[in-house]
Amino acid sequence: MKVQFTLGLFLAALLFSAPLSAQVKEARFGHIDTQSLLESMPERNSIQTEIEGAAAQYEQEIVRMQGDLEAKVAEYQQKAESWPAAIRAQKEQEITQDQQGLEQFYGTVQQELAMLEQSLLEPMIERARKAIEEVGAEEGFTYIFDTSAGATVYNGGEDVLALVKAKLGL
Repeated sequence: MKVQFTLGLFLAALLFSAPLSAQVKEARFGHIDTQSLLESMPERNSIQTEIEGAAAQYEQEIVRMQGDLEAKVAEYQQKAESWPAAIRAQKEQEITQDQQGLEQFYGTVQQELAMLEQSLLEPMIERARKAIEEVGAEEGFTYIFDTSAGATVYNGGEDVLALVKAKLGL
């Protein structure tokens, strides 16, 4: 029993006397501007074109709705004095409903465009994330920081953008 205890102390002393770098792998840090990476990916252009096409369709409808509303307002301003109170109230109600409908439609359009953009960008972002992870593992990085987020105080590591672009074939 005493021999095992002494052997254990000997091994512990040997481990603690070894250089620290041999015991702990040195941390390696990298950084990447993911915004720049995403902008350089070829599918970004087709995604942008698709989003702009959808936005143009919505814009045509919004312009049409605004034209209809402006026509009603112009008619109201011209004829309001000559209309009986009931017609005037009805026209005011129609104008208010059209304004609210236009505002609601505009909000819906914004949501739909945001959801379309997210659904189209998601596979591209996932592909970039996977490439960053693979480069990190292959090159032995402990951490890779995203400098496009603006939270990095010091960019002292290696810029891995070129490595990730190579991994993606860009």
